[in-house]
Amino acid sequence: MKRSFLTRIAYSNSLWISGLLLLLVSAFGDMFFTQNAEIPLLKILNVQELFGYQVPMSFQNAFLIRVLRFLLLFGCALLLQFISSEYRLIRIRSFFPFFLFCVLSAAIIPSLPLNGASFSCFFFCLACFRLFSAADTSAANRAVFDASFLLAIASLFQSRLLYLLPVTWMALWIMQVLDTKSFLSSLLGSISVFWIIGGISFLFQDYSFLSAFSEDLISFVLIDVTTFSSAEITYTCFLGILMISAMVSFWPRRNLDKLRTRNYLNSVLLLWFALLALWLFSSNNMGYLLLLFCLSALMAAHFFSLIDTRYSRFMLFMFLVLSVSMYFL
Repeated sequence: MKRSFLTRIAYSNSLWISGLLLLLVSAFGDMFFTQNAEIPLLKILNVQELFGYQVPMSFQNAFLIRVLRFLLLFGCALLLQFISSEYRLIRIRSFFPFFLFCVLSAAIIPSLPLNGASFSCFFFCLACFRLFSAADTSAANRAVFDASFLLAIASLFQSRLLYLLPVTWMALWIMQVLDTKSFLSSLLGSISVFWIIGGISFLFQDYSFLSAFSEDLISFVLIDVTTFSSAEITYTCFLGILMISAMVSFWPRRNLDKLRTRNYLNSVLLLWFALLALWLFSSNNMGYLLLLFCLSALMAAHFFSLIDTRYSRFMLFMFLVLSVSMYFL
């Protein structure tokens, strides 16, 4: 029986190559299409404020920041692909997680500020990897500690990610590994980061980062849809339809997956809804939207890899067209 289009390309190297090229062009193309291109590439700043402290930075210029952002986003794409393959989130071998995240992140790179959003995204993907590895009961507590520790590091760049900690406990319960030891390991992992930051703050008698972190943690501003352009509204609505299609395709067929795989995918959906809520109350912070795209790529990859119909092909075609249009518009 002849395989259909999506089935043929799911494990094709063309997904790797095209995804990497799109991310590469988008990461450095905005230097020529946005006002950031006016920043001299060789203008080196002597200091940069990091976590409220003035630390020397010898490589702070527009070009090298973009190189670092590209490497971090590329690392996120690789981590998502590894998570999908290692934990068998998709029943067939598929490179769609890598490709879809590259396309999603490339579409919003011109609107993505040159701050710690990429760092936060990378540590969040690492946290998800360690969270899923907690299903291995032989090292569950260590994995839970690592996941909470990495999530706390990600929250240093985007403080409200700390609200995902209770959500990870719910995910652990779904994966049937939540007990007293894992719960305490999670608390210890998340607190360890702030013990270090608090110790440094006490040593230098500078509590500016902790105060700024606390203020940002309790401030919520609902996104203002009236500030969205027509292109942004169209793209957001399409992605919403795509995620609904992915969920509708997953739930009726979830019995085809193994129990552990279903638990993983249910945990992904739980985290996705939590991140959606954070983004809705983040005043359209693009950093939270980038994190949302990580989990969206996993669910959309599940849809495109296993559902090969005219509708899914049309959705993939529209996804590519709208993503490219979003980059330029």
